[in-house]
Amino acid sequence: MSMTYHTGAGLPPVTIDLDDTRIVKMSVGSMDNNVYLIENNLGDAVIVDAAAEPERVAELAAGKTVHAIITTHEHHDHIGALETVHHVFPEAEILATKETGAALPVEATDSLKHGEIRSFGDLELEFIVLRGHTPAGLAIVVEGSHILTGDSLFPGGVGKTPSEQAFFLLFNDVRDRLFERFDNDTIIHPGHGDSTTLGDERPKLTEWEGRRW
Repeated sequence: MSMTYHTGAGLPPVTIDLDDTRIVKMSVGSMDNNVYLIENNLGDAVIVDAAAEPERVAELAAGKTVHAIITTHEHHDHIGALETVHHVFPEAEILATKETGAALPVEATDSLKHGEIRSFGDLELEFIVLRGHTPAGLAIVVEGSHILTGDSLFPGGVGKTPSEQAFFLLFNDVRDRLFERFDNDTIIHPGHGDSTTLGDERPKLTEWEGRRW
């Protein structure tokens, strides 16, 4: 399969097998939101962005030990199923940055900070904060080679920002915290649509800076 890991409305989820971990990517709702399940072989799992279609999200995680439901940012299309999915997995922590957590329909259990590494059973994830699309969005690093970026980075550009100041905040965070740290083979899984690699996007950074999106 190509690095786009394509799915979409009416298509089945895509499973991405890593060394000790699997990422399952599923499209939900009218805005082609990606919901992700990150799991290991022991059944430890987290759900990322319970966006819509809660029955399908719950089915995706059925039989797993869901330690957390993680929200990358607070926009309505990323949290539409959060409350219902939390009812299905009541033991799961509700996790986001402090800024995002304050805007969720369910009270956050804890806040995630930039650079934090946290274990969910035997599943270990790193969290990177990317500011600008929203005040403090999250990116999630899986096994050092796959990054879930929410709406902060897509194939072809950074996410939408409300001002030029916010654009530069996001552009600089994406450049400094992703492109300068991770190599070209690193795969980016966004909040909507297809995946890409840092190598495919790296030559476009100057263009993005010039056009301001």
